[in-house]
Amino acid sequence: MTIDARGLALLGALTALAAAFVASAQDAGAPTTTVAALVAAPAAPSNAALRGRLQGMFRVAPGSSNQASRDAGIGRAVDALFLLIRPIATSRITDANPVFPSVRIAFYDGLIDVATPPVAARSPEDGGTRTTRGLDGETNQLIQSFTSDALVQRTWTDAGSRTTRFVPSDDGQRLTLHIQIRSPRLPVPVRYTMAYARAAR
Repeated sequence: MTIDARGLALLGALTALAAAFVASAQDAGAPTTTVAALVAAPAAPSNAALRGRLQGMFRVAPGSSNQASRDAGIGRAVDALFLLIRPIATSRITDANPVFPSVRIAFYDGLIDVATPPVAARSPEDGGTRTTRGLDGETNQLIQSFTSDALVQRTWTDAGSRTTRFVPSDDGQRLTLHIQIRSPRLPVPVRYTMAYARAAR
């Protein structure tokens, strides 16, 4: 970035004004921050470290109980339903939410690409909405974005939504999926976790 003559003149004037303000504030005993300090302030940290821990191939963690965790989460959600409806609801939710054999996460060309066989989800890093096809063949809306400690994937249709938080361990060797499924037909959301470990290279 370049600054022309007028820009330099303006910067000089601002610096002089800041110096006068600092001197006045110091006389009054107030805390101050100089223009130089503001200009030199570091930029907000990027998500590069988080991306590094997320990227790669993960498989079911040894000793994990992913299927039991999913089944228990579904059971808690359907318990409040009418007794005769529970088996039907349980079967449909189970079929639509399999235990993934693996998780592959990649970042390229401004895209977030997450493969959880048999489902693939690809969307822009800027949080733009895309579509993906669910296990039932229906078209789902898709958004993927970062938080401070996770990659968050949300898919939805008129029938409900699924939110998955992909949370890596500090060393990037383990990945925990925190899953929440909501539907107007469920009195409470389905919530469960699944554990994965980074595959050997």
